[in-house]
Amino acid sequence: MRMEAVLERPKYECLLFDLDDTLYPFSVGINLSCRKNIEDFMRHHLLIEESQIAKMCLDLYKEYGTTMAGLKALGYEFDNDEFHANVHGTSPYHNLRPDPVLRTLLLSIPQRKIVCEVPSFSIFLLKL
Repeated sequence: MRMEAVLERPKYECLLFDLDDTLYPFSVGINLSCRKNIEDFMRHHLLIEESQIAKMCLDLYKEYGTTMAGLKALGYEFDNDEFHANVHGTSPYHNLRPDPVLRTLLLSIPQRKIVCEVPSFSIFLLKL
């Protein structure tokens, strides 16, 4: 009787990674920067009372998955691209540094990998 290895195709052909708070440490400061920028947008563009913003952000995030989705669900009207430009435009992405351990880990995964900054729909191909 001849034994042959059964090669199974991977369940997924491609893996999509959201750059924000997924592939870099919290200490880089992008999360805090985005949170501050969301609060500023709510204050200056949507004219939401400052005393309500912090709790509102948390509640909307919990209920809708993102503060932006929650604001839209509540009927706030604003341009999505303008929101993202305000929230992500001044975030400290320049603080990101190469991570050899992460690189090795990602290279060990056989599927095609796409890393994107989902909110702005800008795709960054990971250079490995």
